Amino acid sequence: MKNSTLIAAGLFALASTFHAAAISTPLALRYESNGVYIHGGATSQTVETSFGTNLLGLAFTNTTTYDFYSPPLSTNVSLVPSDKGGGVIYMQNTGSTIANDFSVTGRMQYFDYDPVTGTDSLVVDTTASPAKDCNHGQTVNWAIPNALLPASVVIPAGHLVHVAMTIGLVSGNPGNFGQVLYNGASGNSTVAYFPQNASIVLNWPLSSGSPTPPSILSINALPDPAVRLNCAGGKGATYLIQATTNLSSPTAWVTISTNTADTNGLFQFTDSNAANYSCRFYRAKTP
Repeated sequence: MKNSTLIAAGLFALASTFHAAAISTPLALRYESNGVYIHGGATSQTVETSFGTNLLGLAFTNTTTYDFYSPPLSTNVSLVPSDKGGGVIYMQNTGSTIANDFSVTGRMQYFDYDPVTGTDSLVVDTTASPAKDCNHGQTVNWAIPNALLPASVVIPAGHLVHVAMTIGLVSGNPGNFGQVLYNGASGNSTVAYFPQNASIVLNWPLSSGSPTPPSILSINALPDPAVRLNCAGGKGATYLIQATTNLSSPTAWVTISTNTADTNGLFQFTDSNAANYSCRFYRAKTP
């Protein structure tokens, strides 16, 4: 009876340990030709919840920061101080002699990125890893530190997750032979873990594909006097309302509002300054 009790207690402890185990949420670093919109342009270096199939290499010759951006979030995402940021970096040295052996550190910084203003808000910094040797003819991988978030944070719908990965050259000469591997399958490609240690996988609500182009459905005069624009676009997507007083080329469009579409893809803007202009034209556009 005593032995049975001990066995049962042991099994209960194992079960409790199993259920309490932390789970990492992988965010694959990808190359996508359509890319995502960022402030002032677009980038093909993206962050996705699924891995790629075509392993690619980013040139590494000296200390470099590589920036990757997710598609816009379709809903808010809340993170707490018990969440961690982490990751695993894969690198290759295609050199054939010891002359091009080198040693590096790895680091990932996670940001809440506003694509309209280009503002980065740091969420967590893993700090640099211990040095890792990447000798000629080798492909290596190593885990970077797991760092707790310093505070709770809510990343709003329409914002992006920005992963800034810094590879620091500690010693050696990579020449033209160093590569950071990404866009490949799980297990041979660089991956960010965010969060690294949650109780369940976080299903990041990343919008798919390119943002839906917006349209102005109607423009209504209000008694203020003011003008209200009723618009449509993609669910949770961020759009700009711009205005001008003259459509003659070149047209000087000025951004007067930033809006996030609701779950039906609809959004409104009321221009309370409309009465200050004898004529005003409007357009809606992606950031």
